[in-house]
Amino acid sequence: MSTPPKRATNVSKCYSPVILPQSPATVSSHKNLTGLPRVARDIVADLFNNIQRWNDNHIRGANLAKSIAQLKTNNINDYSNILENLTSDLYNVVQTLSGICEAFDFLSNQMKSLIKLHKKTTPLFISMQDEQLAEFIDAISTAYKGEFKVKKFVLENIAHARNKNEIMFYAICWAHQQNINLETNIKLEALLTETGHRKIV
Repeated sequence: MSTPPKRATNVSKCYSPVILPQSPATVSSHKNLTGLPRVARDIVADLFNNIQRWNDNHIRGANLAKSIAQLKTNNINDYSNILENLTSDLYNVVQTLSGICEAFDFLSNQMKSLIKLHKKTTPLFISMQDEQLAEFIDAISTAYKGEFKVKKFVLENIAHARNKNEIMFYAICWAHQQNINLETNIKLEALLTETGHRKIV
C-alpha cells in the first residue's frame, strides 16, 4: 500500500510576495497631485459632479411629469395655465439636462486628448489602462445622452397625451432611466476608485 504524499509544511518559502506599484492618487493628496494624473482626476470629479446635477434635475422633472400626468388624468382635455406652467418648468429642466450632456461630451473629449498626450508605457494610475479611462467616460456620456433623448421625447408629448395610458407611459418613461443601468454605475464607481475619489476598503 503506497503512502500518501507529504503536505508542504512551509508554503511561504515557495512563493514570494507580489508588490504592486502605488497609484499616484493614493501616494499624493488631491492638493499635491500634479501633471496628467491630476488632470485626469479633475475630469472624473467634474463627471461625477455633473451626474449629481443630472440626478437633481431628473428628480425635479419626475415630479413635474407626475403633476402633469395627474392633471391630464383628471381631465384629458386640460390645457389650463397650470398645465402650461408645469410644461414650461419641465422645458427648463430639459434645457438644463441638455447643458449637462454637452459637459459630458466635453469631458469625454478632454480625456481622449489627455490619453494622447501621455507618452509613457506605464498607466496614469494603477489598475486601468489609459484607454479604459477614456472608454468608460465615453460610455457614461453615451448612456446619459441616450437618456436625454427620452426626456426630450417626454417633454414634447406628455401635455398632448390622448388617453390615461399614454399619460402614464410618458411619466414612467421619465422616471425609469433605462439607458442609465447598473453597468453605467459600475463604470462610474471604477473611475472614482481608480482616480482616488473612492477609497478601497
